[in-house]
Amino acid sequence: MSIDNQGRWFHQGSEITRLEMMKLFASVLNYSQGIYTLITPSEKCQIQVADVPFLIKTWTTYQLGTQSVIVCEDNLGRQWPICEQFPLITKLYCGQVVPYLCLPNGLTARIQRSVYYQWADIAEQDSKGAYLNSANNRYYLC
Repeated sequence: MSIDNQGRWFHQGSEITRLEMMKLFASVLNYSQGIYTLITPSEKCQIQVADVPFLIKTWTTYQLGTQSVIVCEDNLGRQWPICEQFPLITKLYCGQVVPYLCLPNGLTARIQRSVYYQWADIAEQDSKGAYLNSANNRYYLC
């Protein structure tokens, strides 16, 4: 089993296109010590991942009381708020510093370029660089 750098899942060379099947596999996917593993009660199977298993494709902002929260949607349709539990980090991808969203089980989702450009338009600046404000925290884009 493998996942390419566009978040497409493959089994024995054929792309898995059923969303529910990908969600099932994603629910048992873990990342630890540089290894991606599917872990079920009866089996543990290592898989190959080109970069990360998920991509952030869209986002929206919600107002919760006095705070604004950015909520991201990944390529499986799952929603994740940018907050202390799911922070943005930056990593090197194809020679460029790119933001990633931290997810449960040691996993991350790469922010797609279109989302990054939308965020660049709304980002604020300080001496450290461009950042997003979500859940009363600053998350830097580079």
